[in-house]
Amino acid sequence: MRKFLFLCLMSCCFFEVHALDLNGKYLSLSGELMFRFTSDSLYVDIAQSHRNVSAFKLVKKSEDKKSTTFNAYESYLENDRVTYREVLIRVTRQKNKKFLLEYFGKDKDRDYNTSERYHIKLME
Repeated sequence: MRKFLFLCLMSCCFFEVHALDLNGKYLSLSGELMFRFTSDSLYVDIAQSHRNVSAFKLVKKSEDKKSTTFNAYESYLENDRVTYREVLIRVTRQKNKKFLLEYFGKDKDRDYNTSERYHIKLME
């Protein structure tokens, strides 16, 4: 009986949680922006010209089966000085290979907080 119970507990440990694996390139459904996830970074580019808009260092804050939330850090130049800002980015699975990316924080080009939403799909 003990061996059976031990075997059951061990088999439960081998099942992995199917968390989001975001590595890859994603295109916004509007076709304007491309989001490139690597292991610890997010790069946002203009889709047609591949010109970089933003680059974030990602630190995972929370994760479950449907969504992952990151504290995201970006460095940029302001008045010839390197400035850092922190925003919150949440990615939620909606359908097969389609996601909702939400961005919360102070925009580097504006003096107020912003909240943006992008529907994105994995590029094959």
